[in-house]
Amino acid sequence: MAEEIFDETEQTFKEDFAYLEKIKKVKANKDIDPLMLMIEYQVLAEKYNKLLKNAVRISKMGDKAQKKLIKYKELMDTMRNMG
Repeated sequence: MAEEIFDETEQTFKEDFAYLEKIKKVKANKDIDPLMLMIEYQVLAEKYNKLLKNAVRISKMGDKAQKKLIKYKELMDTMRNMG
């Protein structure tokens, strides 16, 4: 993979970007051994499973943060109305 500058968020997924580069090479190889292709497919499925779990976890964290922010906004609105 060409050396790229990743921002902080992309740095979290650096390994996944590297894997995508590997998959591009696998896709380009028209003479790939079917066993090797099956192995790469299994690795891809495992990585997808991991990313899906992370996406769900991140989504839940975002939902919790949003609920807290709404609660604080309501509290601030209430305090403003009291004064």
